[in-house]
Amino acid sequence: MLGVATYNLLTVASGISLGAVEATPKIWDIAAVWAITQAAGASWIALDGKASFPLAVGKNYSTHPFPILVTRPDLVAKFEPLVNVILA
Repeated sequence: MLGVATYNLLTVASGISLGAVEATPKIWDIAAVWAITQAAGASWIALDGKASFPLAVGKNYSTHPFPILVTRPDLVAKFEPLVNVILA
């Protein structure tokens, strides 16, 4: 946790961090970062079981949190049990 959701997630996309967890980011924190992490090949796992994207047209997302785990695809199985313990 680096204090800023966008920076935290971008460190995974750039290969600086192995994974990042954000519990309450808002849409403005993650919209652009989602595209960058996808292009970098990172796995984006919605921790609330709901897909983050695509968004529905006309829906107000200003109060909706998007809890996520972003990591390399080969590390998802390593990170998910840890995240589940933290969020439980």
